[in-house]
Amino acid sequence: MKTPLIITERGWFPRLFDIVLTLIGWCGFVWLFCTGLLAMLKNTPWLGPRPLVSELNTVTLYAAIAVFNALVLIGWAKYNQLRFRVERRSRRPGLRPQEVVQSFAIAPSEVALLSRHDLLRVHHDEHGHITEVEALREPR
Repeated sequence: MKTPLIITERGWFPRLFDIVLTLIGWCGFVWLFCTGLLAMLKNTPWLGPRPLVSELNTVTLYAAIAVFNALVLIGWAKYNQLRFRVERRSRRPGLRPQEVVQSFAIAPSEVALLSRHDLLRVHHDEHGHITEVEALREPR
């Protein structure tokens, strides 16, 4: 899908807040990971080359499991891309404008506005009914 169906405008503050929280989360993860790894290497009961190799084997096993999981997920995604590249279901015919008017309880002029423009703002009331439709861009 090249363009999203619903566009939500977000200001600079929510975007900045998301970025800061993401950075805090990643920094916390890296700090905990490094602290735990260093504590594991420092507090090993058998100091010497053999325990270090044993612990590195454990870390290598974890990395191998992560790579295996990634390959399984990528393989599943590629399989689904191949499987669903052809639409097997027949599409339902489009609704006539009168059916849209009855279904959404809107004016015929708003149906024409909906079908002409590709970028719209649709206002709803507290019950979810459409109250207003405004075009955000002229048709091309």
